[in-house]
Amino acid sequence: MGNQLAGIAPSQIYPVEHYLTELPDFTFEKNLGSTRFFKVARVKSKEGLAIVKVFAIHDPSLPLAPHKETLERIRRVLLAVPNTLPFQKVVICHGDIKLENIMVTGWYWVLLTDFASFKPTYLPEDNPADFSYFFDTSRRRTCNIAPERFVKTLNPDSSHYLPEEGIGTGELTPAMDIFSLGCVLTELFTEGHPPFYFSQLLSYRSGEYSPDKILEKIDDVDLRASELFLISEMIQHMLQKDPSQRLSAEQYLDQQRDRVFPQYFYTFLGDYIKEFATLSLSPDEKVARLRQDIHAILYSLVLPKGAQSGGTSVGCEGDHVPPSMLSPPPAGSDGLCIVVAVLTSCLRSLKHCSAKLQALELICELCPRLSSDVILDRLLPYMLYLINDKYPRVRAAAVETLTTCLTPIDSLPRSDANVFPEYILPNLMHVTLDSAVIVRMSLAENIALLAETALRFLDLSTQHEVSSPDGTNVEPTVQAQHHHQGSYDCELQALQQMVQQMVSTLLTDSNNIVKQMLLEKGITRLCLFFGRQKANDVLLSHMITFLNDKEDRHLRASFFDSIVGVAAYVGWQCSPILKPLLQQVCYSLLHKALKALTELAEMGLFRKQMLYELTAETIPLLYHPNLWIRQNTVGFVCAVTKTLSLADTQCKLRPMLQPYLKRSVVEMDKEVAMLNALQDPLPRSLYDYLVKLDTLPSLLEDLRRRQVMRSIVRGKHQPPLSDVDHQLKSAGTRRRQYREIWPGPPHAKQIGRLSRVRQAFAVRRAAHAAYG
Repeated sequence: MGNQLAGIAPSQIYPVEHYLTELPDFTFEKNLGSTRFFKVARVKSKEGLAIVKVFAIHDPSLPLAPHKETLERIRRVLLAVPNTLPFQKVVICHGDIKLENIMVTGWYWVLLTDFASFKPTYLPEDNPADFSYFFDTSRRRTCNIAPERFVKTLNPDSSHYLPEEGIGTGELTPAMDIFSLGCVLTELFTEGHPPFYFSQLLSYRSGEYSPDKILEKIDDVDLRASELFLISEMIQHMLQKDPSQRLSAEQYLDQQRDRVFPQYFYTFLGDYIKEFATLSLSPDEKVARLRQDIHAILYSLVLPKGAQSGGTSVGCEGDHVPPSMLSPPPAGSDGLCIVVAVLTSCLRSLKHCSAKLQALELICELCPRLSSDVILDRLLPYMLYLINDKYPRVRAAAVETLTTCLTPIDSLPRSDANVFPEYILPNLMHVTLDSAVIVRMSLAENIALLAETALRFLDLSTQHEVSSPDGTNVEPTVQAQHHHQGSYDCELQALQQMVQQMVSTLLTDSNNIVKQMLLEKGITRLCLFFGRQKANDVLLSHMITFLNDKEDRHLRASFFDSIVGVAAYVGWQCSPILKPLLQQVCYSLLHKALKALTELAEMGLFRKQMLYELTAETIPLLYHPNLWIRQNTVGFVCAVTKTLSLADTQCKLRPMLQPYLKRSVVEMDKEVAMLNALQDPLPRSLYDYLVKLDTLPSLLEDLRRRQVMRSIVRGKHQPPLSDVDHQLKSAGTRRRQYREIWPGPPHAKQIGRLSRVRQAFAVRRAAHAAYG
């Protein structure tokens, strides 16, 4: 046989490009290698890229016509067969099932290739040349050929070749393919250990070898011991020497239903995934189909076994399943990994923005039902890939999806211990400088949750370090404790440094809406992440500068809404910088500032002297015409009362409040009692006028002087008008406003009221000039 093959070997070997010159419709692009019989190349055609296999005919006398007729017959028979299960029903066998002839798509749909109808069915057991030439193309000497295909030669003198009428002829049987399939499954589940080499298979055929030791190596960390036993048992049944004892592929599927093969493969998943393999759908259409069917998919794959009736399929045309039926996720949710594979196989090929957003929605739907290693290993790379998409909406949604999917993870594989500092955060750094505001807003909204998740991942990885490889806790030595603590501190510092760089960029963003989003959605969480010192140095120091913005009152409003949490965490040391909070001209901002001061006082953040100073600046607002401001001022006073002792309240606070009350109040910590005892507020027109008045100090001094003169003038005599009076009249002051300032008897109350709010008016006027 070897001499015959050498006799037809060509004297000169040409590259694959040489043969493509005879095919003008194809343009050579890349050589993909050569096999024993074919030269393989990737080419360009009018329809796109294609793979061409060239079989060079070196000897015209070779009988190729019968092989051509066999291939055409197989093609006609399999034309309407969508998968390999019906092959045996139509008497089509492969003949050379091995790992090299199995292809897997991006969504784990297995394909058999290189049907070996032209290879000999039977081989001589005493001459390995035929096996090496036809079946050992990988040169690994592994042998997946059924033992019944090896026979003794009839004539020893002709054993070096296979005559046309000799032992090489015969029909392949399904049992032969089943044996080869058992060998493939063994190699898969033993991480590359084949059950037979060529010599071992011949020994197995003669009863001198057993593959049991190899089968004992079948293992999978994701499978239970009972499941591994069932797999090993099925493979042993496939590898029986007697072909009559082996079952057909269909019989194995029926026998192992809900044992080796999960129930949902029969009821739903098999037929559903087959549609993606048979229908000509673009990646965008596949994602749209998945988004439409996601509720039915979850219902079929995640619902506990007892809730499903055997043999019943669930429809997929947008069926809506109540969310209550989808949780909690049972162990059967492993089937979702196949759906994840279908989704991720399309992600890099999506074209339209809507399809990419649907893909992110699908990821959000699937993640709560998936294990942490599936999320981190199979979905995380695609979420980070979409963060660099050309559409801003997709980039923003990718950041939100990333946060949503990582936040619930509470168990971390050892291999992913450093996934945040080494992979996630470096890929998010550029987002802080993204050209689209919506993307920076999305990061500002989610950075606090991402920081929390990163810290939790660090804690989980530290737990892995102090535990043994089998997961049991061990008592560390003192030296080991110091080592782990030092390592933890270094990693925490590095993590904080990366997050600090991102947060600082967001806090100094050119667009205020980004700063506002950061304040509203997670500034307190960031305080806990950074610790007290960095919260004061990084966060609070930047936040105070927001009050300098003279135009954006929404940003200042967000500052007041978030300052309580930050100041409460930083402590009383930050209280001096909170005094300017009352310098707000806008009523809504002043309302929020008073509310913030009230909450801080209730927390006991302010020292006693600071409380006195803030109360002195606050109580003139009890004359404010706005009801909300008066109520919040009363709320602050009541909070101060609860903080101070009884002696301080009676000796310090009550004298400050008494001029603003119509009657004495016993319970100064009761807001309702305080509101009922307040003096009447200033008229709004008078308040607005006095705030804007430049000559307010002169006016108040003149009113004080008139009060003194009225005390000594008798009868109906009026004191003479001063220069300020003439200026007010000449400026066209309305008569009603003028009379509110000079009301006549009893006049002492009005003048006293204006005198006590003089400082408050000055502050309001300065703030009005600064903020417009």
